[in-house]
Amino acid sequence: MVWPKGLLLAVAGAAGLAGAGGAGAATIAYTSLGASSSHVWVMRGDGSEKDELTTGSVVDVGPSLSPSGSRLVFVRRLPGGRGDLYRVGVGGAGLTRLTQTAVGEADPAWSPGGGLIAFEAGGAIGTSEILVVEPDGTGRRRLTSNTVDDVDPVWSPSGGRIAFTRYVGGTNAEIYVVKTDGTGLRRLTDRPGSDYGADWSSTGWIAFVRRGGGVHELRLVRRDGSGQRRLVRSSRPLGSPTWSPNGSRLVFELWDGEDWELYVVSFNGTGLRRLTQNGSGDFGPVWGPEGGRIAFTRFSGGSNNVWTMRGNGTDKRRLTSASTHQAVSDWGAGP
Repeated sequence: MVWPKGLLLAVAGAAGLAGAGGAGAATIAYTSLGASSSHVWVMRGDGSEKDELTTGSVVDVGPSLSPSGSRLVFVRRLPGGRGDLYRVGVGGAGLTRLTQTAVGEADPAWSPGGGLIAFEAGGAIGTSEILVVEPDGTGRRRLTSNTVDDVDPVWSPSGGRIAFTRYVGGTNAEIYVVKTDGTGLRRLTDRPGSDYGADWSSTGWIAFVRRGGGVHELRLVRRDGSGQRRLVRSSRPLGSPTWSPNGSRLVFELWDGEDWELYVVSFNGTGLRRLTQNGSGDFGPVWGPEGGRIAFTRFSGGSNNVWTMRGNGTDKRRLTSASTHQAVSDWGAGP
């Protein structure tokens, strides 16, 4: 993910906004970046009931909601750039440190059943590997171990496998899957250039971005590497493909030559539609639990704020109004 205007936030997640009738009941998790700190916040899908969950001179980023919507896991950045995983309830109670190691952790994501949290962590030789841990901090186990970087874990709909990006050499990246016990490692893509940014649909397809030779593509593949096909092809960078809850559509970012804008395309490659035309930058899209709305971060007037819109790009609503930077990270069921 390339953040517009130099903003660097380690946010992660996949979530969304409910339809007009249910948006208020869902929970949006986001980060608020100050001059020297970053805190985790939550609010309702309509922007009401904003609540700051972490405070103080800390840098907390990347909140990911549990499937029940009652808890979050996030990364607390420490001096020297290292990060540990923490868990907190959506009401701010029960702050718990889940990891405390000499290597840094990043990109936490809850399993669909809520029993495990996948994340990436530095290995013994400085590379990143994929690990899982139980929500109480026990049962930590490493799923990959090698001399290259494994990053960006995403769960299969059944919770039995994890897809991730492996940098196999230089800037060459490929998509892999592995079972949650560390077995069944499988390489899904094998092409020059870079395949990255995987997201797993509820119907079993994995979307990812392919970059190489001045061409950028949005592609699909099954978990066994079969059925690979292209949905979108562009001469300009694209990124952050995110599935709608029913697996029928993908929202993604596309660089228009000046800034990032949001587009949507159907599962079969039809219906490509531009959703935003801001002139400053819209990025980090996530779908709502019911698939009716999309949350995203908009850069405008020197700051980022959280917005929502319908899946066809209409009815845009600004949910935060801050002179600092707010970035949406996850949107799930309300507690």
